[in-house]
Amino acid sequence: MLKIIGATGNVGRRLLEKSLDVWHNDVEAIATRLDKDQLDYDFDSLTLNDVIVFCAAVSEPSVCANNPEYARKVNVESTIEFIQRCIERNSKVIFLSSDAVYGEKSHSFDERWEIDPIGVYAQMKSEVEKKFMGDPFVKFLRSSYNFFREDRFISYLGKCSKNGEEAEVFSPFSRSVIHRDDIVDVILSLSRNWDYSQIINCGGPENICRSEFAQIVKEELYPDLKINVVRPNEEFYQDRPSIINMRSPLLTDILGRPQRTLREAIRMEFGIK
Repeated sequence: MLKIIGATGNVGRRLLEKSLDVWHNDVEAIATRLDKDQLDYDFDSLTLNDVIVFCAAVSEPSVCANNPEYARKVNVESTIEFIQRCIERNSKVIFLSSDAVYGEKSHSFDERWEIDPIGVYAQMKSEVEKKFMGDPFVKFLRSSYNFFREDRFISYLGKCSKNGEEAEVFSPFSRSVIHRDDIVDVILSLSRNWDYSQIINCGGPENICRSEFAQIVKEELYPDLKINVVRPNEEFYQDRPSIINMRSPLLTDILGRPQRTLREAIRMEFGIK
């Protein structure tokens, strides 16, 4: 049975939608509060046939930096306890980590590269990874920025275009942007075939700067969009790397197809022929 922790987030919500088609009735959205002292879940009901997908997290880097105690309770303490109790029941766990654990990386790299986390959020993700590194029941998906129709950046660009406002776009700020459905499809594939390495980089086929991202959106969706490229202050980069040029030689095999480019994903999400 597929069980999703964090089914109200953007990846978890889409995973729940698609897994209902793949798993039919054998899917559950686990509702539990990770910020409480006690975890409220019936762990005794878990079996070796269950796959738990852990999508829940306090994911905004600035929130993690400004409220570290709360973020640590959710992202580290409760997360580790939940995963530990799952694997004690011989259930498999797919943990949604982040490309930020690699730190600043302008050159192309794959899963073999050593981590060097930048920012509180990345450090928390790496701490969970270290706890379960080498455990055959746990896999880590190091996800890059995931694109979908309602994501915050594209919603911001759409609002600026509609109101005739100039969109302020940060640069340098580059990620291997991945279509959200590609992440979901990787998870569904792993849930059916566990025979892949423990660490999987979930990134798209291109490393894209936010200014390039905005230009593609302008060309495909909002021709009247006005773009102002600016450099953020140095404090911005204390919580997040400016460039993470992540790749994976595994994704095409896991997906059974190439990852979608950002332009392809935009056209798919918005029904552009």
